[in-house]
Amino acid sequence: MPTPRRDTFSRRLTFGERPALRRRLTLSRLGAHGHLLAPAVWTAVVVAMMAALLAPRDTDPGLSPMSLTVSDFAALDRGGPIETAMASLGLVSLLLLAVARKRLPAMRGLPSVLLAVWGAGLVLAAVVPTDPLTTQLTGSAYVHRYASVAAFAALPAAGLVLAGRLGPAAGRTAWWLRVLSLLAVAGAGVMAYSAGPGGRELIGLVERVMLGCEVIMLGVLGRYVQRLARGGRGRAKLAP
Repeated sequence: MPTPRRDTFSRRLTFGERPALRRRLTLSRLGAHGHLLAPAVWTAVVVAMMAALLAPRDTDPGLSPMSLTVSDFAALDRGGPIETAMASLGLVSLLLLAVARKRLPAMRGLPSVLLAVWGAGLVLAAVVPTDPLTTQLTGSAYVHRYASVAAFAALPAAGLVLAGRLGPAAGRTAWWLRVLSLLAVAGAGVMAYSAGPGGRELIGLVERVMLGCEVIMLGVLGRYVQRLARGGRGRAKLAP
């Protein structure tokens, strides 16, 4: 009696194969809901901007958002809307990364690492508190500060690298990524000067402009990945 052939897909998965299969299934589910990506990203963008602009009024109407950073206000309102918005934006960014790696070959490699630093840095900065300016900085405040710096430096770098990789199929997406990244880099330079020789003059305003450029960049990327998920332009290719 002939021995029936064993179906390759019916064999028992080994211990090492199970995590890889779970990752593939998770990415497939995320890709299936790619049409919801851009609305989720833009919702997080709006929430983050509203928190950065309006939360200072709830914390203390006498404090000026022009001269105090977002972290300064977050230190005065632990667990408030600013930290909630930061954590939400970080998590949405990591979700965007997971979908973009599947849909956008140009996203793989260095841009993925930089976007992961941005998302994880925001979540870490939201969870680990900083200290008010009037107190001596503690260890957690330094963790918060370095996580924020790493996040705000990583996203413009990711935008510049990705803009250089995208081909003509990206349309104006590459142009917007490049312009917003350069504006964010310029804002970071002005902010560094304000924090040092500038005596923190208008540091809050500069930071909010820089933050606006970076979160809009996320929205632009999310919208482009959503179009890829719908198959409107096909898969993006690396520029030659």
